[in-house]
Parts: sequence; structure tokens; C-alpha cells
Amino acid sequence: MLHGWVVRLGFEEYVVVGSSVLDFYVKFGNLVDAKRVFSNMLSRDSAFWNSMISGFGRAGFYVDALNCFRSMLGEGVNMDSMTIPSILNACGREGDLMKGKEIHGQVVKSLIFGGDVTIGNSLIDMYAKCGCLHDSEKVFRNMRELNLVTWTTLISCYGVHGKGEDSLALFKKMKDCGFKPNCVTLTAVLASCSHSGLIDQGRKIFDSISFEYGLKPSVEHYACMVDLLGRFGHLEEALGLVKNMKSVAIASVWGALLAGCVMHKNVEIGEVAALQLFELEPRNSSNYIALCSIYDSLSVRDGVSIIRAKMRNLGLVKTPGYSWMTIAGKIHKFYQGDCSRCQTKMIHEMLDQIIKAPTLPGDCGSYL
Repeated sequence: MLHGWVVRLGFEEYVVVGSSVLDFYVKFGNLVDAKRVFSNMLSRDSAFWNSMISGFGRAGFYVDALNCFRSMLGEGVNMDSMTIPSILNACGREGDLMKGKEIHGQVVKSLIFGGDVTIGNSLIDMYAKCGCLHDSEKVFRNMRELNLVTWTTLISCYGVHGKGEDSLALFKKMKDCGFKPNCVTLTAVLASCSHSGLIDQGRKIFDSISFEYGLKPSVEHYACMVDLLGRFGHLEEALGLVKNMKSVAIASVWGALLAGCVMHKNVEIGEVAALQLFELEPRNSSNYIALCSIYDSLSVRDGVSIIRAKMRNLGLVKTPGYSWMTIAGKIHKFYQGDCSRCQTKMIHEMLDQIIKAPTLPGDCGSYL
């Protein structure tokens, strides 16, 4: 309604007003109208471009965010301290390491951006998402100023890369430097323990949330702890933890429990978790597929038939898994079982040769 009044009063071309309308649509998640407002603006400053880039990023359209950034530079608009974190996030999510390094180079050259903590935190996250943890550590060491987000970001990066011990060591160093962890930091540490199988350390940290830090464990903390216990077969303990939650368990908690049941083929607890998820997320096909895989692994044919019939009735289909890589700026996706590419036969023959090739200590192989 207010947008309609803006158009009627002729204020749409005012940059401040147009930016506010765009920001409203972006935060509401309505990218169709956001793009329409964006396209209709004749004069666009950096704030206008930033709203569109961050909007694409929030919605998960990272390629569009990168394309929007390129268009911004093409129109002669310089990036600012608000643009850089958004575009680095898009680079990390898309695995576009070259573009991320290019942005990093511009940051290093600039006296304005060099000491920006938010940009430094974004660089740590971007490099880790692109698989370059060593570069994340290098950025961390070279930062002149560190805040709690900086420590939490690198702790999380260690966890994602399976370096739970390093994550715990950094957590201790952070506290020694006088930083008090918040809920997000504790979630990152628990997730790191989960990825590395550090059950005893995870239990200790989970208990310290209330006793040491005076915080109330959130659903994210419970989800991490259930995931940790479930991964390593402590499914009864994980189920007890869920049942003892003071708040109602959400889908992420039950999903973590169901994933553990799939891993360890526990049909009894798996059914409990799946039934809860069917109520919370009736249209999420992955929950049905997870329970079906448990039945299938235990040769419970009736269970498999019932779940598949339920999926057909709901019109649910399994989304095929895929991997992707970027070559010369173009993303190539490889779907499971897809043989449509003309190079498929050559790729399979090369993979067979690599697998069959003898590997000796110190021998990197003839294909590297």
C-alpha cells in the first residue's frame, strides 16, 4: 500500500525513497518486486546495489549476487564496506575462490578497508568455505582487531573442516584473552565436537552452558548435542535428551536424531523421530527417504512399501544428489547417474585408471 502511495506521489525516483522500498521487499523475501523496483530506478547509488546483492545472498541466489556485483562495477559504482561482506559470502557459498581472492586483493590495497573487522571476518569465512583453511588462519593472524565474531568464525571453520581439537584449543585461547562466549560461539564449539566425534568434550561444554555461563541451552545447542550422540551410536541418550528439553523440539533436533538412526540402522528410535518430522515437515521428502533407507537396510519390505506409497500420495520425489565445479566462470553440475554429457565415457575411463593405478609412499601419481 505504501509503495502504491510512493508511485502516486511521484517519489519513486528519489534514491532514498527507492532504496527504502527496495529494502522492504528484500527483507520480506519478495525478490520479484525487489528486482522490479531496482530495474525502474534510473539513479542507483552503492546502498541501492548493496540491498539487491544482499537480497540475492539471503535468498540463496549466489550466482545472481555475483552477477549483480559485476554489473555494479560495470556502471562505475565503487564497492564499500557494506558490499564486501555480502559479496564474499556469495563467493564462499558458490566456491568462487578466484573472485574471493580478487576482492581480498582490493581490500589489501585499500587503506579504508584494511582494518575493517567485519570484512576480516567475512574473509575468514569465505576462505574456509572454499576449502582454504590455511588462508583463513592467515587472515586471522594478520587482523589488527579481533571481536567475538572473529573468534567464533574461525572456531566454526575448524569444526567444519573436522579439526575439533584445534577448535577447542582456539575456544580456550579466546576465553584466556578475555572474551566471554555467547550462544553462537557455544553452538560453533558443539558443532565442532560433533564433526570430530569428541563426545566427552561435547558433554562437558553442553553442561557448562548453564552452570558456567548462565545461559539457557537453545534448540541449536540441543541439535548439536543430539547430532554428536547420534553419530556415534548413543541413540538412547540422544532420545532422552530430546524428551527432557524444556522447550518443544523443532525439526532440526528430530532430524539430527533421525540421521543418527540411519547411520546405525536403529528402526525403533528412527520411527519415533520420523513420525515427529512427518508432523513438523509433511512436505520434506528427505525425512521419508531417511526412514525408508532404515527399513531397506534391515529388509523391512512392508515399511519400504508404506513409506513409498505415502510419498506418492503426497506427490513427493527424491531430489538427485550432485557435485559441481566452476570452470572459466561457468558452473558444471554432475548429477548422480546422469550420463548425458558427451565426455561421460572419457571421465569414467579416466577415473577407472586412477583407481586402478598403484599408489606408493611418496608417489603423487602420473595424473597430477
